[in-house]
Parts: sequence; structure tokens; C-alpha cells
Amino acid sequence: MSKKPRSDSKLDSLLPEQREQLIAWLVDENLPYDQAVVRLRKEFGVETSIAALSRFYSTRCFTLRSSQAKEFAEHVVAEALKGEDKLDEATLALIKQKAFEHAYARNGNVNELATLAKIIGDTRKLQLKERDQDLAERRIQILEKKAAQADAAEGVTRDEQLTPEQRQAKLKEIFGLK
Repeated sequence: MSKKPRSDSKLDSLLPEQREQLIAWLVDENLPYDQAVVRLRKEFGVETSIAALSRFYSTRCFTLRSSQAKEFAEHVVAEALKGEDKLDEATLALIKQKAFEHAYARNGNVNELATLAKIIGDTRKLQLKERDQDLAERRIQILEKKAAQADAAEGVTRDEQLTPEQRQAKLKEIFGLK
């Protein structure tokens, strides 16, 4: 349960531009609290504590960082959808989750995320090519079987020694009809 903010909070009383600057330091630069205390004193003449900065971060910065990470993740998924590769929902969900984690961590390497997305896409492409190869091999087997049946049927139809009933029985046997 979050506490009610203090009415005399120096950080909440900052001018809007100063508050935005502090948020940028904490969120965008990932500035440690002890360095932020020094910078606040030097640039704005505000004396504060690390505990106050921690409270400020949890109330003002946490949701901002989460929403920025979410926007980044959605952007990465949108870019993945633009590509010529068609990714399945599970792959897109994984990409989105990893993008969010990298963006939220702020120490994550976006290039690693791009590499991960490429690997996932390449793996999916390879799976589809393997499936296509299996289907092509199956088609070849079916065509070879049909060609063998056609050759056998042609031999039966040309055999002058067979009666029409024998010919019909042999053709049914060749094509698996009973």
C-alpha cells in the first residue's frame, strides 16, 4: 500500500521543468540516487535525501518507465510485423516480452533483442522450409507410386493372354480396389 505523499515534499514542489529534468536524470540517464542528490543541490539548489528520491521515483518514475518500456515493446512488435517473415503469435509474444524487459532494464542491449528476433525469425523460416521439403518429398513418393501403378496397369492392359475378367481383377489389385 503506497503512502500519501508529504505535503512539504521538496521534490513534488519543484517547478514542472525541474521535475521533468529530475525524471529524465533518474529514468533516461539511470542516474544513481546519490549522484542525483548532488546534481539537485548543484543545479537547482535543492537539498534532499536518498529516501526522498526513492519515494519520488516510486511515485513519479516507475509508471513512466513501465509505460515507455511497453511502448517500446509494441513498437518492436509492429516493426517485426512489417517484415516479410510472418511470425506466429507465440513468437511475437516472446519478442514483445523480451523487448519490454530490455527497455525496462535500461541496461539491456537493444542489439541483442534485434539478434534474438532475427534468430527466432530464421528458426521459423528454417522450420517452414523443412516442412516444405517434407511435403515435396511426400509428393514425389506419391507420384512415383502412381507412376508405378500406371506402368503396371499399362502392362496388364497390353497383356493379350488375360481375359477381360482377369484384366479387371489385376487392375483392381494394382490400384488397391476390392
